[in-house]
Amino acid sequence: MKIIACGDSYTLGEGLSNLKQVYINLVANYFNAEIINLSQSGASEFLITDQVEKAVKQKPDLIIIGHTSEYRWQVRDKRTGWWQGFIVANWIQKNKKSYRNWVLSEQILDNTRKTPEHYAAWHAAGMLYYSEEKVIRRLWKSAVALQYTIINNHNINQIHFCCFDHLQNDLECITNKFINFPLDNLKHKEFAPDGSHAGPNLHKLLAKKLINHINQFH
Repeated sequence: MKIIACGDSYTLGEGLSNLKQVYINLVANYFNAEIINLSQSGASEFLITDQVEKAVKQKPDLIIIGHTSEYRWQVRDKRTGWWQGFIVANWIQKNKKSYRNWVLSEQILDNTRKTPEHYAAWHAAGMLYYSEEKVIRRLWKSAVALQYTIINNHNINQIHFCCFDHLQNDLECITNKFINFPLDNLKHKEFAPDGSHAGPNLHKLLAKKLINHINQFH
């Protein structure tokens, strides 16, 4: 079995002391499966869509997606050339406790702040914060629905879950191929060593739910 994981820092395993503790690796070990983890710290839902497009080309047996917050955009990191999750810097500064590990948008964009690319990314991220909630949620659902369709059109099995509990109902409007385990909301029960992400026992519980789902439906 080949499993590909898509998502943000929770699926990447950021904050844990050992990558063997990450839920997706626990699932892969249980099934003795090949695992490819395409997730990225700070990924927006649009960046996760890009991961899904790459995933289907590798023809896995199963794609597992951990969905992220609706309030993220993406921008090209000039230091690496990679796409990076993007949150407006003043929002991070006002919420340092929650976003202590985030790279500020000014740092990502380096000295290119006067370029058209910078202005476009900056306004796109700002648009998310200053638009009505229902509009932002609609954008999020559109991205998730596209991911579902891409995978479904390739006849690949898929499992979804939301890291943020308030998006669960939106996910359930799109697909019945999901489990309910909001890592971000549950992390207060057990933090990872970095103090910002979910701890290893929560990853074990999530892995158990995924294993049960796979055994039942796949």
